[in-house]
Amino acid sequence: MKKEVVVGLLFIFLTLILLSSLQAQTTLVNETAKIDKAYACLGSKTNTTAKCSSLSTEEKTFSLLAISQCKNELMSDSQNNGECWPSGNCRIKTTAQAILALDNSNQQTSTAQDWLLSQNKSPTELIWYLQVENPDGATDCTVSYGASSYEFSIGEDKKIWNNSTGPCLSRAQDDYWFRISPSCYNQEFQISCNKDFSTTLLFSKTGTATIHVLPNTHSAASGSGSQGTTTEKVESYCFAENNFCTYEGTLWAALVLNALDKDVSSYLPYLITLAEDNPRFLPDAFLFFITSDENFGASLLSKQRSNKWWSESGDRYYDTALAMYPFQSETRTEKTNAKQWLLEVQDAKGCWQDNTRNTAFILASIWPRGTSGDGVDGELPSCTSKGYYCVSSGSCDGQVFSEYDCPTLFECCSAQSQQPTCDELGGEICSSSEICSGSTASVSGLSTGQICCTTGTCKARGEDQGTSFTCETSGGTCRISSCESNETLSTDYTCQYDDKCCVSESKPKSSYTWIWILLVLIVLVVAGILFRDKLRNLWFKMKSKGGKPGAAGPGYRGPPAPPYTPYYPRPTRPFPERRILVPSQQPQRPALRPVKSAASKELDDVLKKLKEMGK
Repeated sequence: MKKEVVVGLLFIFLTLILLSSLQAQTTLVNETAKIDKAYACLGSKTNTTAKCSSLSTEEKTFSLLAISQCKNELMSDSQNNGECWPSGNCRIKTTAQAILALDNSNQQTSTAQDWLLSQNKSPTELIWYLQVENPDGATDCTVSYGASSYEFSIGEDKKIWNNSTGPCLSRAQDDYWFRISPSCYNQEFQISCNKDFSTTLLFSKTGTATIHVLPNTHSAASGSGSQGTTTEKVESYCFAENNFCTYEGTLWAALVLNALDKDVSSYLPYLITLAEDNPRFLPDAFLFFITSDENFGASLLSKQRSNKWWSESGDRYYDTALAMYPFQSETRTEKTNAKQWLLEVQDAKGCWQDNTRNTAFILASIWPRGTSGDGVDGELPSCTSKGYYCVSSGSCDGQVFSEYDCPTLFECCSAQSQQPTCDELGGEICSSSEICSGSTASVSGLSTGQICCTTGTCKARGEDQGTSFTCETSGGTCRISSCESNETLSTDYTCQYDDKCCVSESKPKSSYTWIWILLVLIVLVVAGILFRDKLRNLWFKMKSKGGKPGAAGPGYRGPPAPPYTPYYPRPTRPFPERRILVPSQQPQRPALRPVKSAASKELDDVLKKLKEMGK
């Protein structure tokens, strides 16, 4: 009996694995078919020179990035044969995006990179401070810049007192720091003291009290020699158009130049400080990619709306593609949810809203298909096929291999940066039966099925998420524009952001009901075989308890035969008096139709035929 139970349980387990694998395979096949359709849709918009020429510069850029189409047409849009884009009105953002796409197609972009780097300037939105600290009480110091030197002192209370430190430095923040004049941002400040000291630069945005500190702190021993001197210089830039900083342009330029191994640290103070003023550009996506700081990553993931999309600029398709761009080589819960949503709202042609730019960006970001292969026909071998890792430049802790190919903006690295633990990020570990109400992060030390919840809390699956929008939970689709041809506009359900709730008239539902029915039947059959004796006894007991008194139970052979009793005739009773009915009261019998036998019927047929022959 024990052997039968073990065999039955093993059979059920294997069946569950098979059905789970079948369901996953079916989902993968459906996703692949939809993505194939999306690539075909984009290809139909860019498969001729005429079609590419009709596209905007941005559409050409992302088409080149996604499917390597419209390269020549994009070059034709440039000024001075690839210096900047578009010709006649060069823009920072457009040029940076063109460099990104062309570099991915192995096109030389050094001229465009030089043009970008020449467009920088010092932002006027930042205020810079110089801090000099001494751990051992009062200190006398000297600061030199230009051709002059100035003396100042730091008291026991850490405050600065002096007669004058020249035109570039003035006491600020209750005399604890020096404020650097904007006209002196290009100056080098050399500081020396008669006791051990340290110096650092701080910055803030004009009109705010928030102070940011550069990560580099310089320390020196007492003395006037080189060992007792620190040097500080404000290196803060933005990319400018018409002599004004452009925040979005600086984001794209810094992203692309960083991927091309250029030092972009001097642009980070401007980008970080003004991030809260420019949420529509999703700065966290750029900053996370450039710095690999998980704080930016967690902030970015926390902005996902309805566990499906991002919509900071108002275009949820573009924003979702941008938000997922830094996670090209990663798998996170937010990315899985975004992919599912995108496949649900994909239009009948395979594109998204029939929009060339958004469709190309979605494919390049979330479902990229690189040209890397086995190294033949001039193509670089795939990095991952060689056992290495495609990571951002800030996440490489090993050797970089330029001879192997990775998706755009990523480099092939021999070793990934060690991921932090969930505790180090201050997160909460959710079990496989729970979901995270906020954002998640990739961490080390997790068991199978666990996730690290960095914001929000762990909640049981199926627990109410607290949303009041009913369209998508009721089977509809929220659309920005009009409903598709096979959908009707519903006013019974609500969407976020004043979107339209579209309900499919004949929406095919991917159901696996038959699989579960088959599974239940298999389980019942196996259980019936294993426990047939117990079920038989249980059936007899139920029948015995539920039947009439005296009903037969298990093993019941019926009552014993009664003893023989002689027959005595029963006394007869007189019949009741018959009532005579008059003819009108007699019941009418229905008339009986004569029923002909088969032989009689056959005889009639013969006589009928003879009569006809006689005639």
